[in-house]
Amino acid sequence: MNTKRNVTVIEKRSVERFDLQLEAFVSLPGSVSQNEPESLVTRDISMSGAFLITDRPLPVGSKVCVDMILTLAGQNRQGAQKAWIKASGKVLRNDNEGMAVGFDNQSRILPLSKKS
Repeated sequence: MNTKRNVTVIEKRSVERFDLQLEAFVSLPGSVSQNEPESLVTRDISMSGAFLITDRPLPVGSKVCVDMILTLAGQNRQGAQKAWIKASGKVLRNDNEGMAVGFDNQSRILPLSKKS
């Protein structure tokens, strides 16, 4: 018996996702390691999470802290306003391109002082 099925894919995301490449500093919460946080780049980002490009993704379920800097008036303009995105969450999935991190409700966006 040969049965054909039509499959409809329903997008589960409830927030808009943006193709935005931001430098992201990833660390493990509570880590007392003297190593610097790993510097990665986002492939895309939304209010609920980000996909981070890496050839060494963390295991699914790993808790992480992700710090990103967002330049609000163009990446190379002097005097551009910058914001510091501080997020925490966990790795939801990983693949050969990197890992998807879901943010928790502790994430926030803060102004970055001009001295930074």
